[in-house]
Amino acid sequence: MLAVVLIEIRATENLQMAQILADVFHNVPAGISSGFYAEAIEAEVIARAARLDCQRQIAAMFDAATRKSVKQGD
Repeated sequence: MLAVVLIEIRATENLQMAQILADVFHNVPAGISSGFYAEAIEAEVIARAARLDCQRQIAAMFDAATRKSVKQGD
């Protein structure tokens, strides 16, 4: 998921969207290093996305990451 988000941040021409994505995902590395469950990290990301009104974009990124993960698992 982080790979998808970092690519989106780098590729976007919309500075506001890059800032929103950075805000939504900035706690993910700390959650991973602290050993939080993926579900807890995802719930926090979704809650932050809801507060920033970008749920659709984040859901699309989760879908893309899931498809990529499933494809790599084949």
